[in-house]
Amino acid sequence: MKKMVIGDTFVYSGKGFSYTAIKTIRDGGIIDIGYSSWERNEQWLEVLEDNFFIGFISSQTKLIDLDNYFYVMQENLFCYEKPDPSSEIKIRLTRHDKIYLVSKLFSKGMLWLKIYDKHGFCCYIDANSYIFPRNSTPYWTVLNESTIMYIPSPKKDFYKTSRLKKGSRIYVNRLVAYKFSSGLDTSYDHLIDQDIPILLCNSKNSIQLFNDTEIDYLLENNFIEHISSVDDIWMQIFARGQIGYIPAITKTNIIPYIEHLPNEHFMPKTDYPVYKKYNKLSITGLIALVIGLAVLSIFPAFSVFAFYFCILGVCLFVLKYFCS
Repeated sequence: MKKMVIGDTFVYSGKGFSYTAIKTIRDGGIIDIGYSSWERNEQWLEVLEDNFFIGFISSQTKLIDLDNYFYVMQENLFCYEKPDPSSEIKIRLTRHDKIYLVSKLFSKGMLWLKIYDKHGFCCYIDANSYIFPRNSTPYWTVLNESTIMYIPSPKKDFYKTSRLKKGSRIYVNRLVAYKFSSGLDTSYDHLIDQDIPILLCNSKNSIQLFNDTEIDYLLENNFIEHISSVDDIWMQIFARGQIGYIPAITKTNIIPYIEHLPNEHFMPKTDYPVYKKYNKLSITGLIALVIGLAVLSIFPAFSVFAFYFCILGVCLFVLKYFCS
C-alpha cells in the first residue's frame, strides 16, 4: 500500500529505535507499506521496495493515503512557502492537479491549508481555494449566503427554482457535474427517493439500497478528473423537503474536509541562530573595555580617551543583546 511520509523519518533494520537506521525517507517521500507487527508495546510497519522487505518504520510516523487526494479546480492556484500572501510563491498548480491536505492554520487573519502536491512538495494555500475531494461524505451545513436551488421537474431539462436564504440548513448529498453542453448530470437521481433523501449517512443502509457500481458513483468524484475547463461542479442537496442543486462555490459555514483537519501553529523561521553565531559585537566590546582600562592605568593623563573606550565597550555589549 503506497503512502506519503509527512516529515523526515528513518527505516530501521529491526523493530526498535536501537536498531541501525538503514535509510532516510524525506518529507513528502512515497513508500510502500507491508504488514504491521508489535514489539514491546510498540507497533512497527514493514517497508517494501520493489515488493522486497527492506526494514521497519514506527507506526507513529505520519502517513497519508495516496487515494485521499483533492482536485484543484481553478486555472491557477498559487502555493506559498509560508502561510503569508507576501511570501515566495513556490509552485503554481493548475486545474485537475492532485493535492493532499495535511493541516489548517490561522496566520495574519487568514485560514490556510498546509498541502503536499503529488510530488511530495510542501506549501500553503488559501483555505478558500477552489478544491474538491476525490471521495465525498454527505453532511449537514448552513448557508452563509443566499442562493437559488434548482429543483428537477418531471419534464426533461426543466427545473423549478426556489430561493434559499442565508442561514438555511441544507444536507449536501453529493457533487455532480454541470456540463456546458448538456447541463446538470442527473443520471443517478432515480436512486434517491424524495421521502428518504439521506441515504448515505449509514453505510449499512447504503449497501442495502445501492449496488457496488452505484455506491462508487455516488461517493467518488472521479468525474472531476475529466471535467473540461468550461464545465463546473454543483452540489446535490436536500432542503425544504426537496432535492435540488446549487453551485458548489456557494459559501457554507462548514466544509467537512477542512473542519476535520488538525490545527497547526506556524513558527516562522528566523535568522537569529545565524545572527547569534556570527555576531562578534561582544568580543569587540570586550577589546574596547580592555583598551580603556589599560590606557587609564598606564596613561592617567588620557583618562578621557580611556573613558570613551569603556563607554564604547559597554555600548557594544548592550547593542548585541538589544538587537537579539
